[in-house]
Amino acid sequence: MIRKICLAIAIIIMAVNVKAEGYAVNVQGNKQTGMGHVGTALNFDASSMQWNPGALATLDQKYSFSVGGFATIIKTEFTGALGKEKTDNPTGTPFYLYGSMKVNEKLAIGLGVYTPFGNKVDWGKTWSGKYLIQDIELKAIYIQPTVSYQLADWISVGAGLNIVYGEFSLNKAFPIRNPADGSYIADGAVELSGSKIKYGYNLGVFLQPTEKLNIGLSYRSQVDIELDYADGEADFTIPEALPAQIKGVFPDGGLAATLPLPASFNVGLAYKIDEKWLVSADVNFVQWNKYKSLDFDFENDPANVLDSKSTRNWSNTQIYRIGAQYSANEKLDIRAGFYYDETPTNKKFYTPETPGANKIGISAGFSYMLTDKLSLDASLLYIEGEKTTGTDPSGSFTGAYKNTGFLPGIGITYNL
Repeated sequence: MIRKICLAIAIIIMAVNVKAEGYAVNVQGNKQTGMGHVGTALNFDASSMQWNPGALATLDQKYSFSVGGFATIIKTEFTGALGKEKTDNPTGTPFYLYGSMKVNEKLAIGLGVYTPFGNKVDWGKTWSGKYLIQDIELKAIYIQPTVSYQLADWISVGAGLNIVYGEFSLNKAFPIRNPADGSYIADGAVELSGSKIKYGYNLGVFLQPTEKLNIGLSYRSQVDIELDYADGEADFTIPEALPAQIKGVFPDGGLAATLPLPASFNVGLAYKIDEKWLVSADVNFVQWNKYKSLDFDFENDPANVLDSKSTRNWSNTQIYRIGAQYSANEKLDIRAGFYYDETPTNKKFYTPETPGANKIGISAGFSYMLTDKLSLDASLLYIEGEKTTGTDPSGSFTGAYKNTGFLPGIGITYNL
């Protein structure tokens, strides 16, 4: 039971830093999302700094601003021993804000603020997996100062610092048993919460070997999440009628953990077929194999009764993306895209906190010029995961998971 609590903590920490595989949704720009979330080889506007910092110096505009947001409508269906059960998640509202300035012909600077995750996952208080998870609420804000320099007409480089503030809260139930014979006594509850500021970086190279062809390369660093006792807190609720010796097994207090979050290497191509058509493709290589196990230490546990070590053994993955843009006229651009996202999860160590699966994303979008400098940007992304059967590490909870999501978005871009 305590192992499951610790496992839930680990998953939440990952999701706060926007690397969790199961529910993380990458929507940091409406133009790119409309094209299957490609962007490594695109230089639309200030939002390009998020995909490839090197692209920022290639913008024609001296000033560029892009702001917008999304509604994340994500559901998971679980089929187990009691039949079908579904999450009842409120709608999340991730947002983004980018601004950039050309200091001179070769040098550009920018700042991005975005929330690639900000949802609540709610399985309900009484579902069959209540001892693993009931609900999770996550908030994360990325702040990214960026600098980009054009070395020559055909090549530019850039770097961004990722300052990440994340916070979470988690609620779950757990069975309390008689220490003498193991019989069930009552349900207890625990609320886990915490916040953390961490740092990472991304690097980018943007190549323009011809007027029609762009090539992008970018790298996002691994981030090691080091949670100490001051960052995380466990708050147990035990029925008042239970004896003190049972209550003493579940002390409130801090917790400590270390978890590596994976680096990613991204390669992109964009080709302008003619004045009307632009096509682009990305491949993202994600180094999930660094995620070997979860190890946790409770502050108020001198006998190490609650401490946990849990094997995960995730695998490296790739995400394949393709998108197109059609310029219908001087005012209207229409977009569409597709991607296939591999799951790194190991079915032998599978939990409902992040029910990962191979999934596809299908998107569409448009931009309409309201003035010669201001455009309205909109997109719609549909995500569907394969139905996946998995068992939690204890072997006691098995079932099939199915994920679906709709993500409409809207924003504006202003270039001058």
